[in-house]
Amino acid sequence: MQEIVSFLVQHPEVLKQVIHGNASLIGVDHDELLTIIKAFEGIELQGKVPLWNLNR
Repeated sequence: MQEIVSFLVQHPEVLKQVIHGNASLIGVDHDELLTIIKAFEGIELQGKVPLWNLNR
């Protein structure tokens, strides 16, 4: 899951495509997808998420 979030942080255009139904995340079930989308709500992505440490 952390790899997926890291990828979406680096490629916010992919997240937009997933949200609009034009792309999907292989291996992510519906509940996980909703959780990921909700986690990104209200965050302005510019290549980083300031409150998350993705390099743990």
